[in-house]
Amino acid sequence: MKYRSVFLSDLHLGTRWSRVEPLQTFLGRVQCDFLYLVGDVIDGWKVSRPSQLSASHMDVLRRLWTLAGETKVTFLPGNHDAFMDRFLGGSLGKILLRDRALHRTADGRRFLVSHGDEFDLVVHRSGALNALAERSYDMALWVNAGINALLPLAGLRKRSLAGYLKKKFKAIAGAFSGFEGRIIGEVKKSGLDGVICGHLHNPVIRDIRDVLFCNCGDWVENCSALVEHFDGRLEMLRLNDAGDMVTRNS
Repeated sequence: MKYRSVFLSDLHLGTRWSRVEPLQTFLGRVQCDFLYLVGDVIDGWKVSRPSQLSASHMDVLRRLWTLAGETKVTFLPGNHDAFMDRFLGGSLGKILLRDRALHRTADGRRFLVSHGDEFDLVVHRSGALNALAERSYDMALWVNAGINALLPLAGLRKRSLAGYLKKKFKAIAGAFSGFEGRIIGEVKKSGLDGVICGHLHNPVIRDIRDVLFCNCGDWVENCSALVEHFDGRLEMLRLNDAGDMVTRNS
């Protein structure tokens, strides 16, 4: 799979819920000129250092390191891997570390690239609420795993209860914090065409007030990647039931 640019966010390496197997498959097949890691790559809330990662999770980091020798890789830390902030403005090997980036597509459009947590007032002003949300999400993932173990026995498809709950919470929290308004306002103030972010775990490409809002999704529930084709067209890829990455723009 060849693309001009690939954007990945919210891998959450270090957690039992990170979908490293399909992620390894995707990274093993993809080729691109630009790769953006849009935050929460390593979950520093679960592990204190990369050496604590399991072998399969370390394999993902090794693949990213290898890709950095073939393409331009930019890592924009999020709130879960804020421990990487001390490297901002520098690099680790050939991986650039930046707080935010400006990406110009092949057709000339300019996009702000940021994890997005800096625009989330809930993260920065309500630590207790944020911690409660994370614990609730973890609990939902455990419950979801149990339910999905039983559904195939009844001939039913697996469901993502945890993803649904997180999406609802993020929508409520986003409305409370004014997340979309703040990030869209920043884009408009800067005279840019759009924004590419993570944080919300909700893969989407949509127009908001004449700004193209793109969220990469995650590799916990959605297994999604935002990609740019060589003509500048943006597309959302998501894992289907057969284990293939297919186009899903909504």
